[in-house]
Amino acid sequence: MAMQDSAQMLHALSRLKRRVAELHALRTSINAGLAGIRAENLSQALAQKKHLRQLKACYERLTKEVSCLPPLDQATILEPEFDYITTIENILTTTQELKRQADIGEESREALREGLVKFYDSLRAELASAQQR
Repeated sequence: MAMQDSAQMLHALSRLKRRVAELHALRTSINAGLAGIRAENLSQALAQKKHLRQLKACYERLTKEVSCLPPLDQATILEPEFDYITTIENILTTTQELKRQADIGEESREALREGLVKFYDSLRAELASAQQR
């Protein structure tokens, strides 16, 4: 590899590293915000929509910066981030629909509430476990 190519690759990898760190900082912020959600305050999760928009924009920038890597390595970086974004987006969409009183029937509404509460409980447990390591 020529000296100039090597310098360009190092620069591209450095940008990629900064972008991944930025993305993980946003994820940490979202997780911290969502960890405080309980059954009695489910709609407060919607405050994370702003952070989710920022995360999606950061992900879009990341998709452009991984081009310095081989395709399998690109997928290794992008896939978990995409899955996280999709999960949080689904959680917030479900919460929004519950808040809007969507016509889904009381049994379905209660099942969705219980599912959301379980998600937040498991998120809190996961964050607590990560802090203990």
